[in-house]
Amino acid sequence: MTRLFLEPRVLKPYSLDQVEQGLWFLIGESSPGCSSKALLRHKAALLDRVACIHAMSTFFRNFILAVTPGDFNPEAPAIGVDGAAYMWWDIFPMRVYLRSDDPEPTGPAAVLSIVEKWKLGPELHNAALKGMADELELEIEPELHQATLRVMSEVLDLPSELCRFSALHGLGHWHAHHSEQVEQIVDAFLSRHKDLRPHLIEYASKARLGSVL
Repeated sequence: MTRLFLEPRVLKPYSLDQVEQGLWFLIGESSPGCSSKALLRHKAALLDRVACIHAMSTFFRNFILAVTPGDFNPEAPAIGVDGAAYMWWDIFPMRVYLRSDDPEPTGPAAVLSIVEKWKLGPELHNAALKGMADELELEIEPELHQATLRVMSEVLDLPSELCRFSALHGLGHWHAHHSEQVEQIVDAFLSRHKDLRPHLIEYASKARLGSVL
């Protein structure tokens, strides 16, 4: 993943629709490949996992920005890579493990809740828990939290509405765990950019308070 994020030119032979499908498969927490969950598991070196997350900033700057230079409306039908880019931090599996004041369970509790909803028999229930053992024990290191926040902050300054909406979307979700940092990042962004369109300013205000879906 790190190589792809640092060298997105390898995607040139593919259409944007194909890249969109690939990104959902690579990043999505519900993807059958579960590739991005490797960034959360401790089997890989922490420095390598942090480097991969930091490389996401390069991917947005060198690829997403280039193919989405215009205006963006998050309520309009997605075109090309718009959907995956906008939902990047929503589908990134780390979000499930963010602690929050939300009554919905997060982290290991969320995994257990999912299994309970399946209403499996005792044998299948135990087999499902065994298969999800890594998720039940997963703890996200502080370095990963800070890496994601840094990437969102960097992507937020790219001259693309899609990139900015994507970063704000992520910051809105991260607010539950990092409210002070998120508010500082959004406030600094709004103070640096005075020519934003009204709908982006409104969305930034919602993200600042964690009020994004």
